Amino acid sequence: MSMIASLCLYFLLSASSVSAARDMSPAELDKWFEQNDIIATDEVSEGELRFITQKPDKPILHSLNKLVIYPSSLDDGWVSLFQCYQNLDPVAASEVVYQYKAMRDLEIVSYKNIGAAQIQGQSIQLTEVKKAAELCVSARVRIFYSNPDGSYSLINGPFHRKFLDGYFPYHLTLEVEYPANKLRLKQTIPAEQPGFSVEQGISKILLDGIFEGILNVELIFQHK
Repeated sequence: MSMIASLCLYFLLSASSVSAARDMSPAELDKWFEQNDIIATDEVSEGELRFITQKPDKPILHSLNKLVIYPSSLDDGWVSLFQCYQNLDPVAASEVVYQYKAMRDLEIVSYKNIGAAQIQGQSIQLTEVKKAAELCVSARVRIFYSNPDGSYSLINGPFHRKFLDGYFPYHLTLEVEYPANKLRLKQTIPAEQPGFSVEQGISKILLDGIFEGILNVELIFQHK
């Protein structure tokens, strides 16, 4: 999967990138540092995945994702995506670039504390992003795959938030609905552990965690 980099700020989210404007002045960059949760360089993750068991004092980027697997998904691989970003970084301009290999019907559902949001292809251009900004979108993505052993995998990621060479705290909430009469959950990767919870209902799975580094999520289902 290719990644899209900007010259100044580079935030990678769920199969998407959020980049601040490339022409930020030194004063604007200093202001961004002051109002953000950037920490000392020697404390920054270099990419290794590390779950955080204690919630940071300052608000951090939170991505709330809902994926719906339909009976038809077992044949065509398409699922529904509803995603909200909370606590986006305040910048004059930024963009959300989706990097799914197969994506359609991208729509902006709502936005808050953002001057304007506009779809351009598989990207959303944002201007006047203020503190506590939120953006919600919906789409269809093909990320449900059949495996040689007869199982199925829902693969989502990578989730990460990057500034230059460091990775910073990221809060992920992922809810997955699936047809319980056709599928049963076999395994989650990563497995449940301190800082990463996995709650399973009759036809729903909820994963939640705060982490630094790069997180890929795979849910493996067995056909009933």
